[in-house]
Amino acid sequence: MFEMYAECTASAIDAVILFTKLHLGHRKQEIENFIRKAVQYMEDLQMPDDSWYGNWGICFTYATWFALRGLAAAGQAYHNCLAVSQAAGFLLKLQLDDGGWGENYLSCKAKSNLVQTAWSLMGGKENQSLFTELLINSHKEDGDFPQQ
Repeated sequence: MFEMYAECTASAIDAVILFTKLHLGHRKQEIENFIRKAVQYMEDLQMPDDSWYGNWGICFTYATWFALRGLAAAGQAYHNCLAVSQAAGFLLKLQLDDGGWGENYLSCKAKSNLVQTAWSLMGGKENQSLFTELLINSHKEDGDFPQQ
């Protein structure tokens, strides 16, 4: 039996939605069924703390970013999907005092990390202004960001 992963399912939703924009009407009913089932799976996979578990990256902000991206591609948003609004609350709860997010393999909450802050920013597009301060303040004069 194959494991199901939030990251893969969300990416498949995103890819199929992009495909439908290029090939209007192709296997329309099958694609609609896939999207409906995949969205339901993503909603069912959401954890009690309103995150998703990441299997490919560390860990909850990563998978939550993927989940929110896939759900958004399927038309799910803060105003029409409980899973999305709960996930936004999850991200806001984990935001650190410096404005960023950070996880490591030992803990679900560590010092801020620019990559995980960016994942949170991309996942919470409706609240981007809340998420950008750390990224802006970490930008180096040469246009790069510090290695982390």
